[in-house]
Amino acid sequence: MNKKAPWIIASILLIAAIFFLTNILLKNIKNSSTKVTERIKVENDIQEKKTINMQGHWKGEDLRENFVTETIKEFEIRNPEIKTNIKWNMDFPGGRIGAIEEIISQFKTGNINWDIIWLEPFYYQKIAEGLNDKNWAEHYLVDFESLPGFSETQKSFILSDPQYRNSMNGLITGPYIEGFYQPLFYNKVLADKIGLKIKDSGMTYDDLFGYFKQIAEYNRKNGTNIPILYDSGDYKGGIGYAASTWNIFQSLFRSEISDINEAKSLEYSEKKLAIVKKVLKSIEELSQFKPLITGWKDLLWFETRYYVLENKAVFTACGASWMYSHWHGIDAKKTMNMVPVEMPTYRETSYYIGGYNPMFAVAKDSPVRDEAVELLMAFSKPVSAEKWVRYAKAPSGIKGNISSPGNTSNENDQFDNFISYITNKYEGDVFDSKTVDYILGKKYKDISLQFNMYLGAVMDGEISADEAYNKIIADMSAIDKK
Repeated sequence: MNKKAPWIIASILLIAAIFFLTNILLKNIKNSSTKVTERIKVENDIQEKKTINMQGHWKGEDLRENFVTETIKEFEIRNPEIKTNIKWNMDFPGGRIGAIEEIISQFKTGNINWDIIWLEPFYYQKIAEGLNDKNWAEHYLVDFESLPGFSETQKSFILSDPQYRNSMNGLITGPYIEGFYQPLFYNKVLADKIGLKIKDSGMTYDDLFGYFKQIAEYNRKNGTNIPILYDSGDYKGGIGYAASTWNIFQSLFRSEISDINEAKSLEYSEKKLAIVKKVLKSIEELSQFKPLITGWKDLLWFETRYYVLENKAVFTACGASWMYSHWHGIDAKKTMNMVPVEMPTYRETSYYIGGYNPMFAVAKDSPVRDEAVELLMAFSKPVSAEKWVRYAKAPSGIKGNISSPGNTSNENDQFDNFISYITNKYEGDVFDSKTVDYILGKKYKDISLQFNMYLGAVMDGEISADEAYNKIIADMSAIDKK
């Protein structure tokens, strides 16, 4: 055997080993370099992620809160480069009023801290006063109607009926997520105990009078003191939620006017004044049964909205169909004792108390304006409309796929049935008002608070219908003299 053979073989093996180890080393260096590059890329992505600052609404209102958080989460999953920072309106210093003050401040200073603001029609005027600009929406907010594809997401009456854009001084400020109808709610436990047989539709004023009378007679015979109607004296900021007597008044008042356009008219009308006097007389008739809870004037709506769940009143109209979310978040089981029915009228009408609200808007000068718009467009999808209906037991102004109205769910409890019934009967022929301009004329809008207080005083038996009417006329005359 050649003496050099073992050396040659050893040399070959050594070279092979060196080659093998070199490959491993180079591979590790490459992998390490790749990982460093990937880490740097991830860090850069995190640094470049855009943040939308949003004022939220519906915290603590059961599944309506979930509707917001779930929609945002789904949006962030589809858009990983965007993060949403949400602060609920009730969590601002001063609560909801504090959130409104932040809106005023940011548009005054130009420092946009909130890209998406919470905006209900109810607060438009307060912001206008704070900015001394009645056209503030046009100046500071994105006009959603001008955005490609937006109009197709909203039900047709949202854009065709002036009442919706008029509430924002002519601008469509965002998707009309929240819809609502005004029911007269009753507590089934108390109704059954008293023996009331309450109509779920077609209730007349005479029916309502009969219910009040039957409850009063039950109390007299049994030595009980079951309150007939929950209302509160919480009139801060206007009519707000303290609305049982106001909503009963509205329903009776409107049933005397067959044409919805005439009803919505903001022009002064002698005919409407005559109807005011008639409805005041009806409320005076109801007052003989002492229907209101003792001490009702001192009740704060938000703190006592659960009273009807606790059998502390038979009826309430304080709050619309969205009361389901409030009550369900307080006590899901007791909520199912509450039954929504059609409001009482003198005669049938072709329209109903209800409306649709755009709850959010985008600041025109937001540094993430496009991303904020994209998020609100995510709230405008058919799947969002259908989720809203399931979660809130309420209609939506956004088009759905399940049905043409997009207002029904697959469930059939009393809340779903009420929404389906009102939707099928009235469709888009609804309107809401927190002010008396459509009753007395636009010139007298600012006496809405006094008007509502007079209604409560008549229902409580504190003043007569004639006294209330004379006070209303005096308030109008005082405005005429200015």
